[in-house]
Amino acid sequence: MENNNTRSSSNTGAGSTKKLTPNNKQKTLKELIAERRSKTAANLLETLDLIKRCQTITPENASEELFLKKHTNELYQRLRNTSQLSEAQLQNESSKWDAVYFTQETYKEAKLAAEAALTLTLKVANGDLKNGFALIRPPGHHAMADAFCGYCFINNVAIAAETAISKGLAKKVLIVDYDVHHGQGTQQMFYNRNDVLYFSIHRFEHGEFWPNLRESDSDYIGEGSGKGFNVNVPLNKIGLGDSDYLAIVLNLLLPLAYEFKPDLIIVSAGYDSCLGDEKGQMNVTPHFYGHIVTLLSGLANGKIVVCLEGGYFKESLAEGVARTLKALLGDVCHPLDIHSDAHVHISVQEVINNVKYFLHNYWDCFKYDELFEYPKQSEIEKNLDVGDDEHVTCLDFRHVGEQPSTFEIVNCYPVQDKEEVERFSSLITKLREEYSEGRVYNNIVGYVYDDELLKHKPTQDTGKTPPEKPERLTEIMKHFEEFGLIRRCKKIESQFDEKLWLEKVHGTAYIENILKQENLSEKPDWYYNVHTTSCIKKCVSSILSLAQNISDGSIKAGVAVIRPPGHHAMSNSGSGFCFVNNVVIAAEYLIQKERYKRILIVDFDIHHGNGTQELTYKRSDIMYMSVHRFDKCKYFPSSIEADYTYTGENSGDGYNINIPFNKGSKGDTDYWTVWHKLVLPIAYSYNPELVIISAGFDAGIYDPLGGGYRITPEMFGHFVQTLKPLAAGRSLLALEGGYHVETTALSMTMCVKALLGDPLPVPSFSDKITQDTLDTIQQVIETHKIQWPLLQVNKKLANFAFTATQKNKLSELLQDIGDSNAVAQFEEIVNQCKGTLMS
Repeated sequence: MENNNTRSSSNTGAGSTKKLTPNNKQKTLKELIAERRSKTAANLLETLDLIKRCQTITPENASEELFLKKHTNELYQRLRNTSQLSEAQLQNESSKWDAVYFTQETYKEAKLAAEAALTLTLKVANGDLKNGFALIRPPGHHAMADAFCGYCFINNVAIAAETAISKGLAKKVLIVDYDVHHGQGTQQMFYNRNDVLYFSIHRFEHGEFWPNLRESDSDYIGEGSGKGFNVNVPLNKIGLGDSDYLAIVLNLLLPLAYEFKPDLIIVSAGYDSCLGDEKGQMNVTPHFYGHIVTLLSGLANGKIVVCLEGGYFKESLAEGVARTLKALLGDVCHPLDIHSDAHVHISVQEVINNVKYFLHNYWDCFKYDELFEYPKQSEIEKNLDVGDDEHVTCLDFRHVGEQPSTFEIVNCYPVQDKEEVERFSSLITKLREEYSEGRVYNNIVGYVYDDELLKHKPTQDTGKTPPEKPERLTEIMKHFEEFGLIRRCKKIESQFDEKLWLEKVHGTAYIENILKQENLSEKPDWYYNVHTTSCIKKCVSSILSLAQNISDGSIKAGVAVIRPPGHHAMSNSGSGFCFVNNVVIAAEYLIQKERYKRILIVDFDIHHGNGTQELTYKRSDIMYMSVHRFDKCKYFPSSIEADYTYTGENSGDGYNINIPFNKGSKGDTDYWTVWHKLVLPIAYSYNPELVIISAGFDAGIYDPLGGGYRITPEMFGHFVQTLKPLAAGRSLLALEGGYHVETTALSMTMCVKALLGDPLPVPSFSDKITQDTLDTIQQVIETHKIQWPLLQVNKKLANFAFTATQKNKLSELLQDIGDSNAVAQFEEIVNQCKGTLMS
């Protein structure tokens, strides 16, 4: 997991641009050596008993040839020779490189850090370990093939990725770099490669932040066969926080990663983007990094290696490391509290859409973003105006300066003000209190099932044999047994008096009729027999028992293998095989008895849960989100209230999210695009305290009621996987529809494996997204983007990109557009800009 013996030559952030003032003491790089930032993190891991849960590995000696895969022999020998230099010679050598300081131990420690990262990566790649964290220093992502830079001497991550590929342990590697500084060394080393996708989120400030490189901007996307495989997300403002970074993850990283389908993920984990860091000046919370790891852990068979890079506010660094390691261990994520402030800074929205523009022709996930002609032609003349939902890509590189021939190594690094240190230390202390009050480690997944539920059947000929049949449950349990899930999960026994909670959701007279089977009549989608009443009561008792066990911490999450289903059951009526609304009854119990304030119900059954909507429509303590087939009100339950315009009433306005499909059959690509563009942003914005999933699998492949929909079992698994970071892992899955028994069983199996943290197959996404799906996404965005600002990121893209200088020139020429020379100049610049950067 870690290597505590390696040290860095410095523990400050690279290339600080903060000017020194009389109130700022100055430190040399050498003075900073003793500040063992990795030691602070290691101490916290010990305190939290995390290290004992890991297997600590010993770095294996690596041959010189492995280092020479990514570095020149001249540079490597130069590093090795520093161990023989005097103090004066070391200072002289240090001054030749940007933000570097050598000691006689630097070579040994840099080599050991690289060997630790390499050893861990190979063990994860070949399956000896599930994943791992390399707590190492010095860092590596600034180290170039022929240059030391930014406290980096050997590019740890690059060597690990290259070796895994060359040994045949991975064909495709995703490198995610969230250090606040751009890892230009890693970028350069794979810039013409398509077997490594490099994704970097970094502070840029139009080039005015170190390393001040033009190549750190979003239009540097690779070259040759590697074009499109280098992704820069340059941030141009400081003070950005969780909602900003989350928008980047959901709109860029997640869709790219799922389309790339890596065999191995390596994270360049710099925690200088965390709050309190003097160099980064960002406000990302330490627990956010756990969300990144959890969202990515459904990929690459869970093979993720995290390697420490930067991070210089030691308290937030330590917490960031701890939250990351907990995510690797499968612990629940501490919730992101963006419910009341889920905005995305306008500069981040611009950068996200810049990235989409430059990658538009290279990745299917971005080819679907709508384009528009620019400049626009008004009735009189062309203009440069754009609407709120439109974006024109503009690049603005402002750094001016020459690279010095020598670099300062003394009196060059500011010390953070004491008041600022105290303020951020206090924030970290408050977060630690929240962490300590959060959910304790528990990876137990519970389930409810009872053979009694098999007895519910029709009493008379209802036409054809109804698809809602007992075999749905027996096939699920058979698959649970075959996949070894029963022995790994805890069976929860039903123990609730359900009548009280039935009457809190449904009308008393209706419940009396259901329980006594009076004033009822069988029909093809609503039948009963003498056992139906006991089955209904057993379903409710079971799901309430599951909810209680999740709430009190006995289990992390739970699965209700129950029938009859419930999401069509309204307050005083039932249909679609449903008598009472199981999931709303569970939500009501959690709110009234367990004092929950926000319950999210996500329903991916192909049929709209009209009952769930009716019962929650005026409430904000329950958000209902449904992805369903609608066919312009022609698909069951054939209610206009399933359309996207129905958003809730009174205090519930905005808390009912309908995502209706109107044309054609749908596949994984349609659903996944809806998922990362709509479901996840809204779900994160709501910040639920528990997630209930109405798990209907009738949109699954081969389902007799699905009308050609073909969602794969693995896609359903990834729906659950990506909801796991929410609500501190409190998830309750309740079976709804799904009538091809094998598809339903396999799909529920994938969902349980996701809850357990097992590797999942990744969907192929071979189908093209339909225009109807794109229309639905846009309609939902327009309907809900004011209340849920994370949706505002999505823009129409102009088929045009210019620099700030070109933009200003065009604006000037428009002022004199009556002059023929001005018109000619305008058209010349437009022709230069249109489509050139995209290609």
